[in-house]
Amino acid sequence: ISKSLDPHYGSIQKMYAEDSNLTIFQENKVSRALIDKDAIYSAEGGGAVTSTNLVIGQVTPYAGEYGISKNPESFDFFGFRKYFTDKDRGVVLRLSRDGITEISSYGMRSFFRDELKSANKAYGMFDIHTKSYVLSLQSSTASDYNKQTYSSDSFSSTVTLPKTDYKTLSFDDKVNGWSSFYTYKPRFGGSLSNKFYTWNSSKLYEHYSNNNKNTFYEVFNPSTITIVSNQNPSLVKYYKSVNYEGTKNWKVIELKSPADD
Repeated sequence: ISKSLDPHYGSIQKMYAEDSNLTIFQENKVSRALIDKDAIYSAEGGGAVTSTNLVIGQVTPYAGEYGISKNPESFDFFGFRKYFTDKDRGVVLRLSRDGITEISSYGMRSFFRDELKSANKAYGMFDIHTKSYVLSLQSSTASDYNKQTYSSDSFSSTVTLPKTDYKTLSFDDKVNGWSSFYTYKPRFGGSLSNKFYTWNSSKLYEHYSNNNKNTFYEVFNPSTITIVSNQNPSLVKYYKSVNYEGTKNWKVIELKSPADD
């Protein structure tokens, strides 16, 4: 009942059984294998699946030189989509019916290239409430929280640059992009019975369970949005006024311009 894989691609870090197929994650390769059946190929290249007494049938690698490195904790799934990181290549990946896709390239290539390099752990969770993949990169050294600025006394004019030893953010398949950063550091998490849970130290928390918005693990932080307005970078612009339209819950606390005046 054993099966050998190419040791050139490193050790097996994760195996995931789905229906009658087995997905195998090595450090530098992702493969799939048949369970309790095998594929027979003809001389012309055609194939047919047949029942067999083999526990693990033929192993077929996915296209692309990607693996899960040594971070099996980054793996999570929803439906037919599977998410994981490849620290050695500095990318976040999605395995779906169309193969492996580098989702870190959707506007965040340089961010993950730098952050995965210094991360000790990459905890992957699927938030069933927002239908998004949540990834928390945690390291032993603190750094600026990706230019996310907020004030410790809610929305006063004092702006602070937080330094943290983690970066928690989410990927949304509906927009095919990274939708938000979060101000909490989970030890692990996952979804169960249409609810999203995370652990902090030895405590289990249920998200979206009360009306205390922006409060994670009993710590409040206001929401922030950083907007870059530069539609034509080659043109120097002079703004006489800036207009904001929205609810009273949002407030501009900082405005910068590269112009000397």
